[in-house]
Amino acid sequence: MKIFITGATGFLGQYLVNNIAPLFDEVYLLTRNCNQAILNNHQNIKWIKGDITNQEVVDDQDLRKVILNEIDVFLHAAALYDVQASYSDCYLQNVLGTQNILRLAKRSKSLKVFYYISTIAVGDDNCFFLEEDILPSRSNFTDHYSETKYLAEKLVRETMFNFPTRIIRPGIIVGDSESGEMSKIDGPYYFMFTIKKYISILEKSRVVPLSFNPQTRLPIIPVDHCARFVSLLIQRDKYEAGIKTYHLISEDIPSIKNFLDDLNLYFGLKVHYLPFFKNTFSKNLLSVLGIPPQVYPFMFSKLSYDKSRTLEELPELKESRYGTFKDKIFGIL
Repeated sequence: MKIFITGATGFLGQYLVNNIAPLFDEVYLLTRNCNQAILNNHQNIKWIKGDITNQEVVDDQDLRKVILNEIDVFLHAAALYDVQASYSDCYLQNVLGTQNILRLAKRSKSLKVFYYISTIAVGDDNCFFLEEDILPSRSNFTDHYSETKYLAEKLVRETMFNFPTRIIRPGIIVGDSESGEMSKIDGPYYFMFTIKKYISILEKSRVVPLSFNPQTRLPIIPVDHCARFVSLLIQRDKYEAGIKTYHLISEDIPSIKNFLDDLNLYFGLKVHYLPFFKNTFSKNLLSVLGIPPQVYPFMFSKLSYDKSRTLEELPELKESRYGTFKDKIFGIL
């Protein structure tokens, strides 16, 4: 069995490769710079120079023929994940890049299954429930990442009907559950580092007004858990026809209030964060504090997430619990 993986050098991608490589005879990794200094602990890895934004994807014609004639599994994990990125950059990587990979996959003669790493950000924050098998109808987006990942998943759903297709929507990916390692400040980390930065002020505060919905839940999952679950899904796949969608979100996820209370405990603070409704002043204040305005709408999300199929096929997901890894995540501060 042979697998072709995009996005292997990214934060999640490196974990994916380390989990998936033992399952296959040959693992082909697409890279723009052929940086073989990473992931070199697997003897079955073959680096392929190319770029998902190029129509042919793979630079070398002979290697492209290998992909077209011999690959059993495609795993498309490459994406531009940055809520502050421009629309053109996000569209180039997330939409056109996915379109090029789909074009390559459709020409493949040995393909058994196509895996696409999407995101729960395709859900509409103004709705209450995101079903596994439904891509909701939406036209309003507050950041370019969410919009272009939505368009990319739509492409996958419309294109891959002739092949078994698996769409995986991870939650907000946080650091390693064992080491706490995280590659960038993102999602809940904005609040963690802001509190750390202004801790001398917060130590003297008892009440801090903050615009958020205390019931909004943070749909997080550690990067190592996410990669392990993807590898288990691939290992167990029977290649049934059609599209299956999975939501990879830890159990026992915290509300924003719970998360802020945990941060209080970690920093030894006694701050009560007084929630109030959306307003322009609060949004601007968060920007001054270093929290991007694109994050603001997620502080009021009403969404909960269907995990019916995911838990049925992946009961191990219940083992990923916020209470067991939160200290490791806070430990990088």
